Amino acid sequence: MISIGEIWDRTMRVIAGRLGILLTLAFLLMIVPPVVQAALETVEGTSFGLRSAQLAVSLIVFLAASMAMIAMTAVASDPAVDREAALAAGRARLGPFIGVSLVVGLAFGLAVLPGAVLLGMARFDLAQARLAGSQEGVNLVLLGFGLLYFLVLLPVMLWVAARLVPLGAVIVNERRGVGAIRRSFVLTRGTGMKLMGVLILYVVVFLVVLTAATSVIGIVARLLAGSNGATVVALAVALATALVTAAFSVLQAVFAAQFYLAAQEAHDPA
Repeated sequence: MISIGEIWDRTMRVIAGRLGILLTLAFLLMIVPPVVQAALETVEGTSFGLRSAQLAVSLIVFLAASMAMIAMTAVASDPAVDREAALAAGRARLGPFIGVSLVVGLAFGLAVLPGAVLLGMARFDLAQARLAGSQEGVNLVLLGFGLLYFLVLLPVMLWVAARLVPLGAVIVNERRGVGAIRRSFVLTRGTGMKLMGVLILYVVVFLVVLTAATSVIGIVARLLAGSNGATVVALAVALATALVTAAFSVLQAVFAAQFYLAAQEAHDPA
């Protein structure tokens, strides 16, 4: 039986023991690129060159973040992996990692589609709902079916996400492609509900910390920069967002790697 408490203990030990290399990878691949992207987005203009540069930087941010998760997973999986080996693993497994991620994302998107269609047919205006505005001409029957669909879908998607916790570690350590999805389900057999709890806690804490950090940093930056310091505020908020995201990404990668190792020991005893 896999103990989530033991996984957390192992996660903390790995982070403490390999903090330097993990922080280096996070800084290079998850903090610098988003801040550069934010700086570029503060440049005013609509020229083709500027738009192309912004699009290129957005792609680099995505690729760098994916490479960071692979590299940090490699570091957390094997104490012999150094920074160069981790970056090499990031380059080598980037294609399969992105490919499998797109397959999973497409599956989730297709699962959401029927509910979105029902809400659209019901003439439900999501923008108005966010503003607490009135909804006119809404088909309540279709709206009810749409909301019921999402109510049923949410726990199912959360359960699937929980079963995919070790997916990245499988891709990195077993050099699998789409077959990593099935392998991930095998490794999480019997721990789905526990991992659902971990995911819920992770998301809640992440959102609370992210909201608090960006709000406080934004207010402080606005006070220091004055009314004409919009660029400074945007960069400060981008930096805070990158720092929080990087910190939680390190935690996610190490936890997933340690869960993978424990699950491998439990399901594939030597």
